[in-house]
Amino acid sequence: MTVIALLRLVLMTPWRSAAEVTFHGPARTQTVEDARRLSAETMSAWSLPEFEERVTAIVAELVANAVRHARTAVDLSLIRRGSRLRIEVRDGDPAPPRRRDPEFLDENGRGMLIIERYSTGWGSIPQPDGKIVWVEVDLGPGAS
Repeated sequence: MTVIALLRLVLMTPWRSAAEVTFHGPARTQTVEDARRLSAETMSAWSLPEFEERVTAIVAELVANAVRHARTAVDLSLIRRGSRLRIEVRDGDPAPPRRRDPEFLDENGRGMLIIERYSTGWGSIPQPDGKIVWVEVDLGPGAS
């Protein structure tokens, strides 16, 4: 399988820029690992190793949910603007994610709890062919 990743610098204003990494993968379990590895490599490339665990956990949850529930190709974007990181996963299922309150012994249903723990916010944006689930992570004042 070929992993396609693209790093581009998008000029936002003359004094501020955003970096973006994108990934496209099929609806296979290997896509989750590929997206997770790309996220770890991106945190390293952006000199943000202290966020690697948090970001890879979020990415793994979002991509695994897309592969499991949407069963369509997945597009991942990691977008860094100043001290904020936005993670977006696009899939072909129009149903928005929902938070569940699993019982102690339940094997599933903790994904959005993990995302809420590690992020400053999340949501879903309907698309004509599915949805985009986004998560924002505050990188702190020293990350600008």
